[in-house]
Amino acid sequence: MIQIIGAGAIGCLWAATLQKSGHSCHLVSRHKQLTNTLHFTDLSANTTQFTISHGHHLLATRLAEQQSAILVCVKAPQVLDALLSQQPYINKHQIIILMHNGYGCAEQVLKYFPNNPIISATTSNGSLLNGPLSITHTGAGPTYLGYFNDPSQQIPIQLVKTLQDTMDDVHWSKDINSKCWLKLIINAAINPLSAIQQIKNGQLRSSTYTKTIENIISESIAVAKAESIHFHVPTVLHTVNKVITATAENYSSMNRDIHYQRPTEIEFINGYLIKKALQHQIAVPTLSDLYHQIKKKECH
Repeated sequence: MIQIIGAGAIGCLWAATLQKSGHSCHLVSRHKQLTNTLHFTDLSANTTQFTISHGHHLLATRLAEQQSAILVCVKAPQVLDALLSQQPYINKHQIIILMHNGYGCAEQVLKYFPNNPIISATTSNGSLLNGPLSITHTGAGPTYLGYFNDPSQQIPIQLVKTLQDTMDDVHWSKDINSKCWLKLIINAAINPLSAIQQIKNGQLRSSTYTKTIENIISESIAVAKAESIHFHVPTVLHTVNKVITATAENYSSMNRDIHYQRPTEIEFINGYLIKKALQHQIAVPTLSDLYHQIKKKECH
């Protein structure tokens, strides 16, 4: 069984696809769900309804069931609190998978769960939350997983196979750090700008934003290099432009957070990059300017 913390767009996407592929799961939500029916619209616009297991707490597991992994799909600022609230139900041998935008949560989680195998994960799948327990799969893309705290650990073959059965393009990575850093840079290039301007991702293709995006990528890559993660500017710029085109009609999550006056993940995107830049004495004026603009909008 895979237990999912977070009944948002991505959490419900995994719950739906697990159910569809015949694997059991349990969904944990902060809010009281008035139904146990999950409505799922796939990429072909076919809608299916699943009866799911859900509640406010994880299901306690026996030692023999320690492979019952916990997939955390809440936003970065909520990750640690969500896990701590469930700590009494977490076996110290259970795998914890962190799947969210931004970077820095795994370090926090490791302090409180030092014995648990922690897996960092990143996915390019898109999902739209239409309402409680109702989602539309809006885009397919690769998902990568890898150990954060001990890359030498044995690969959890059964877990990986389950996720591969569930969704296409799922891969185990021995270099998950680079995968997560690339996602971090993509988020830094798209999310704050689209949120500040309140535009769809596709509008970032305008020449108005070209120089700013190039600066974001250059500054981010300089920080990554100082952290021994190496990228080439043209390659990353090409990747960012591909993502912008592929998600042209989408609003970024940060865009929606600003629109609905919710806290954003800026501390775990630009904030994380700025913190690392300070440690390495690297100037990141563009990243800093966007960070402060988002923080001002969060306060209003």
